[in-house]
Amino acid sequence: MISAELVKETAKKVGFDLVGITSANPLSTLAPLLQERQRQGKEPEFVSSDIEDRIDPKRFFPEVKSIIMVALNYYHNTFNGEHGECNFSRSAWGVDYHRMMRGMLEQMGQTLKQIEPALTYKSFVDTGPLVERELARRAGLGWIGKNASLITPEFGSWVFLGGMAINFELEEDSPVDKDCGNCRKCIDACPAGALEEAYCVNPSRCLSYVSQRKGYLTAEERELLQNRLYGCDTCQEVCPINVKLAKDTTHKDLKPLNHLSMSLAEIASMDNSQFKARLATTAAAWRGKTNLKRNAIIALANSGDPRMAPILKSCLDDPSPVIRGYAAWALGKLPGDRAEVLQVLENALARETDARVKEEIAMVLDKLQ
Repeated sequence: MISAELVKETAKKVGFDLVGITSANPLSTLAPLLQERQRQGKEPEFVSSDIEDRIDPKRFFPEVKSIIMVALNYYHNTFNGEHGECNFSRSAWGVDYHRMMRGMLEQMGQTLKQIEPALTYKSFVDTGPLVERELARRAGLGWIGKNASLITPEFGSWVFLGGMAINFELEEDSPVDKDCGNCRKCIDACPAGALEEAYCVNPSRCLSYVSQRKGYLTAEERELLQNRLYGCDTCQEVCPINVKLAKDTTHKDLKPLNHLSMSLAEIASMDNSQFKARLATTAAAWRGKTNLKRNAIIALANSGDPRMAPILKSCLDDPSPVIRGYAAWALGKLPGDRAEVLQVLENALARETDARVKEEIAMVLDKLQ
């Protein structure tokens, strides 16, 4: 027979750092907030537009009676290039946690099913429609901070979340009775002002979302990204609770990988084989090679280093129109021989076939002439 104690013991044996249990009741209190955020256009493009899908576990798994929420500590203090050229969110330092946690959840599910063959389950890691942070809060894993992250009493907010809906009713855990008090360090530190108020992130401003959004960014967004290639940890790094509780992960697959030592020039000019060899196994890969190359080009432009001009010139012949457009913009940002840049861009404009890239090149030429 499946019990809460057995589930928690199994989850810990599989390797999860935290585990809690909540009911299958809908997250009804979230509905008005989500509706208002949707009305204001403040919902990320990655989430379901159907609010019922996000708050009703039975939409996700009709047989659900309980939801098991799990967490992994992913924090690692440093790597050699932490304050160097490339800035990856810590969530992308190790292997892709989605794959890792899906495998662990499946192992947990199969172990429980061997004990109770009548068990059925469905797992989710980040990409499911349900609001995981609220489920985790309800399951007693932590409380929601003013930066909208789940803050756990053991590891702060440096955790990955996952869950499993099952067809057995288990004893529920109680929510953590704690909050951030009067602290507003995360709100004040956000470089883009994305934390417009406590507990409310505007994704159109949040640099983590901006770094993952495809296509062309505004001039302000390009400047604010600085050297961020994927994600942004600022609101977590300034959190006093995180500073106090942060401890290196014990999961070897979440330790820093060698892509962190790549230079901006390497990333800006990488081809498919280099992308697959160095980045494909990380969480940063999910939005594709072009996004990372684009962000590297933005970082090169923001560096103001004229020695990067040859790399940017080579990017003018990239197969991706987005990369060609950003390369032109970046060349216009760097100091150097203006006459040479004008000639290079005029030649690029003459052979360019993409309308948006032509527009980007023309804007740079207008500014330089």
